[in-house]
Amino acid sequence: MVLSVSASYLPPAHTSLTPSEQKLTAVPLTDAAKQALANATPAAIYHPSEEAKAWVGEVQVIETWVGRSQSPEFPRLAEIANDAMSGLKGSFEEFQSTLATEYPDLASKKYGFTVEADGSLKVLDIAKELSASDIQRLTELLNESSGLKAAASAFRDASIDMVDADSPWSGSYLGRYSLTQENFAKSIDLAALVIPKGTVPNREQIDGMFFNQLAAKGELATRETEAAMLQRRAAQAFTAQA
Repeated sequence: MVLSVSASYLPPAHTSLTPSEQKLTAVPLTDAAKQALANATPAAIYHPSEEAKAWVGEVQVIETWVGRSQSPEFPRLAEIANDAMSGLKGSFEEFQSTLATEYPDLASKKYGFTVEADGSLKVLDIAKELSASDIQRLTELLNESSGLKAAASAFRDASIDMVDADSPWSGSYLGRYSLTQENFAKSIDLAALVIPKGTVPNREQIDGMFFNQLAAKGELATRETEAAMLQRRAAQAFTAQA
């Protein structure tokens, strides 16, 4: 079919109608139709004298926290954290080598460690195979290693900066968590971070990755924790400028 569209006026083919000679005759209702009409009732009756009543239901207010966007500084801070992890890995390997030479009984046992808010190192009995004396000796040896203590604190602070710079809903999603010096020890096992990884990581290595540790043990961020973080960051910037 071909349609032609034109803007010009086309007159109709017929300008008048031919009258019909057929007459219309009214047909009376049948008895059944009359009965149906008599029994019919209106669906609703409106009385204009009555005041219209508006229905008011219960109002529910739902607040949604979206959170911050990823900072432009995130790539730089992530690189700093990655370098800090490399330093931590080297320091821990050196510590393990010394431990194997001087205390082979301790070196053969599986343990983790983390860093407290005051910078001291804490032993984690992750395999439940350490005695009280083992934990005490390991704690003393870890804290006597000034290089390992410094590397642990450096990584902790760098990773906190990285998490603070990320977003809860975009980027690497690290902003979903609130990581501070106070809760770091409950969230991250530093030994698990530096487990040697092969071509195909096993379950232990995967669980030890930074993001996976945060997802398993980290504190979820809230509107309040984000506000506290931003306030802390503002105070740090003010101190740095002073």
